[in-house]
Order: sequence, then C-alpha cells, then structure tokens
Amino acid sequence: MLGRTHFFVGMTSALAIMQPESLPILVAGTGAAALGGVISDIDSGTSQAHKDADKVMGASVLTIAVISVLEWYFHLGITHIIMENSDYFRIVCGILLFLLICSYGMRQPHRAFMHSFAALFTLSGCVAMIFPDIMPYFAIGFISHLFIDLFNRRNEKLLWPMKKGYCMHLCSSKGIVNRLLLTISIIATIILIYESIPVQSAILLVRK
Repeated sequence: MLGRTHFFVGMTSALAIMQPESLPILVAGTGAAALGGVISDIDSGTSQAHKDADKVMGASVLTIAVISVLEWYFHLGITHIIMENSDYFRIVCGILLFLLICSYGMRQPHRAFMHSFAALFTLSGCVAMIFPDIMPYFAIGFISHLFIDLFNRRNEKLLWPMKKGYCMHLCSSKGIVNRLLLTISIIATIILIYESIPVQSAILLVRK
C-alpha cells in the first residue's frame, strides 16, 4: 500500500487497540503509531522506492516536529513522562540505535529487512528504551504495515534473513483497495481521536 495509507492505518490500529487514557499518551502514541506505520518504506531498491523513502523520511520528521511543538506550546507533560521512565543514557542509546538500524534498512532491497519481524523487534526495542509507554503504539503501527502489505503482489521477507517471501497476490498497492483503506482509516482515526478519553474529558471541561 502507499505511504499515506500506512500512515493512517497505523494510527487507526494503535488507537483502536490501545485506547489511550491521557492526553500526553494520546499525542505521543498517535505520533509513534504513524511513525511505525510508515518507517518500513525507507528501504530502497528502485528509483521510485528512493522517492518513497524520501517521503517517508519527511513524514517521520514532520510527525516528530508536530509532537515537539505541541509539547512545547501546550506543556502536555510528554517530556516529564519520558524522563520519569527513562534517562539520558538510555534515550541517547535508543535514538542512535534506531537511526543505525534505519540506516542499514535504507540500504537493503525493498520489502526485505525493513519488512521483517527482525526490524519490528529491534526498532520497537529502541522505542522502548526512549519512551516505554509508546512502544506498543509504534509496534502496532509497524505490524499494521506488514499485515496490509501481505495483500499485495510483492513478497515481504517477514522471516528475514531467510530468503523466502510472503504475499497473497490479492490486490495492487495503488488500486481501489488502497484507496478504500486510506479513506476508511482517515475517518476512523478522526473518530477514535474525538471519542478518546482525553478529548472527551477536555470537551466536558469546556462545557462546564
């Protein structure tokens, strides 16, 4: 599927499963799920894949920037939660390892390492080092990417480094199924955020 579809499917999946109960986790978790949903496509292999990788990197940077701005402007408490559950050494190590793994993945064929359980576990481990509370959101977003790509006509090497790939050959990554998933996931993401406990609590406060 295309990057924007993975972006919203990742968020929808994580929000539906995790149902965040605080505003900091809602914001950070949604961002982590979006990142998990798209990060697999930083791998390359063709000129089009390189262009897609650039888009993924841009979306990832934008997601992190938006969360940072929201934290700075609204003082959501995300930084406090991070420091309460981690420390500077773990955070720096987690970020460096995450970047190192992504750097390796960028140089691999498309749908190889970055579309494997090995990447899921290692990158999720890095996120857990940085911000343990949002690791499940990232992991669910990542799993959603692997899952919906299985329906396409190009193999994923889920059990990398084994060479065997898996796919169901059911649909094109750019066809009507992709468009339907995108539309449904956008609507679902909006509804899930609006109906979340933090947003509903904020609405009740405003009404009072």
